[in-house]
Amino acid sequence: MPSIQIKNIEVSGNSTVSKDEIISVIRNETSAKYLMLFSKNSIFLYPKKMIEIKLADDFKKIETVSIKSKGLKTLIVSIIERKPNSLWCFSGSEDGTLRKNNNSGMCYFLDKEGVIFSEAPDFSGNAFLRYYGLLDDIEQPIGKIYMPSGRFKDMSRFVSSLETLGISVASFRAESENDYKIYLKNGIKILFDDKQPFDKTLENIQSILSEVDLKGDYSVNNPSKINYVDLRFGNKVYLKSE
Repeated sequence: MPSIQIKNIEVSGNSTVSKDEIISVIRNETSAKYLMLFSKNSIFLYPKKMIEIKLADDFKKIETVSIKSKGLKTLIVSIIERKPNSLWCFSGSEDGTLRKNNNSGMCYFLDKEGVIFSEAPDFSGNAFLRYYGLLDDIEQPIGKIYMPSGRFKDMSRFVSSLETLGISVASFRAESENDYKIYLKNGIKILFDDKQPFDKTLENIQSILSEVDLKGDYSVNNPSKINYVDLRFGNKVYLKSE
């Protein structure tokens, strides 16, 4: 019946995902029939959940999508897009200036959940913290999870806590799922793992700040006395020089 067919599709909340592409997906999903008899274009029969899943799968920039009907002829599509939290970059060029192959040095946006959702343009500065490791063997990382959401959030809080202490972080590398390395802007490295809570690791860092200057602005003419801090041995902290 024409009176209950979907004629209008209104899209809101999208800024980088094309409205036309969203509508095209919905039109395609409602163009068929159930059992070759009942039109999916009916306001009462359209495959709501299937369309929502399809949109989230096709457009990785979409974090959440919900569809509601308005009257008998209109669908309202509400989109929330993922927001950049940091960058994940292919290894081989940690400063982002050298590309040895098609992937080396390329960076992608990470959201707050640790989901890679879009290729990032080249940045000349350090607008976002860069994460490395774990996914270098994957040809196309978009849509992949850098690390489980809970752990990524804990890691992000850990890095933020270092910044609060005045320790400037340049980048983070996951050497494995359980072994990590943080590069400070002054060249010092912090090695740690997940054998103990990150809060405890932070306490260990705080305990050595009176003896080791992790905040110093070092250079070739003013080098640091240590190369890295190793926090992988419980309450023992090892300081290594070159």
